[in-house]
Amino acid sequence: MKYQEFFSITIKHSYFSGTAADLVLTPVLETEELLKKRGLLLKKTAKGIRCLVGIDEENKGFSEKIQNDVFAFYVFPTSGTVREFTDMSEVKEGEMMFFTNEKLRKNQFELVTSKIKKEEAYQRFPALAKVEIKGSEMNSESHGTLFTYQVQFTATAIQWKYYFISNTDDSTITLESRDEQISFNEMIIDENSTDQIITSIRLNFPNTQIKAFESKDLVPHSIKPIKNIKLIKNGNVLMSHLPNPEEEQNGVQIIKIK
Repeated sequence: MKYQEFFSITIKHSYFSGTAADLVLTPVLETEELLKKRGLLLKKTAKGIRCLVGIDEENKGFSEKIQNDVFAFYVFPTSGTVREFTDMSEVKEGEMMFFTNEKLRKNQFELVTSKIKKEEAYQRFPALAKVEIKGSEMNSESHGTLFTYQVQFTATAIQWKYYFISNTDDSTITLESRDEQISFNEMIIDENSTDQIITSIRLNFPNTQIKAFESKDLVPHSIKPIKNIKLIKNGNVLMSHLPNPEEEQNGVQIIKIK
């Protein structure tokens, strides 16, 4: 029998620059049985899954047969780190994200998201999300028999702060990034400052000058670093690539300069 692609589901995560790692799509038991009943083949891909349908005479009127069908899948993490950099701020404890093709606009690929109760675990990791593709919604979504769906996860974001310690008074310090990938505001530092990091620096490095900058916006975590963040002192480039603050450091970098 010859097959052609019926639908595909791709997992995307803004933390990764390419294929989302450590995430797998697994059909629920009822869907495994439904796939067999409908004569569908499920193929894993590097980015998700592809579902294939036979193109012989027996499958004429296939779209009518699946009107009441629901193809359901879980998105499981295969490591404990994925959840750490995935934005789950709107998902309460005991819940997971839920994606569906219901009410998709024509030519829209990204599935609609909400949240539901957690149900399953894989290799001791609870499901990150559940995906449901409803057969009744597949006629109006696109032309032909190929349906392409996308499950989109967003990385957590944090404000970056740089603190510079110098023995030189009255120096002018600025931060610049290539193509304005990230912008910073200089923080006001005075005797009444309540910033705990500034207080700690003053205790450990008395009689030094402190300059501090914070990102104007929250910076999403990414496996790909932001390069060419320049530290400019008195018009000269002192450092051409400042290290990116890490989540474990709460977005803070303390750097001693000359």
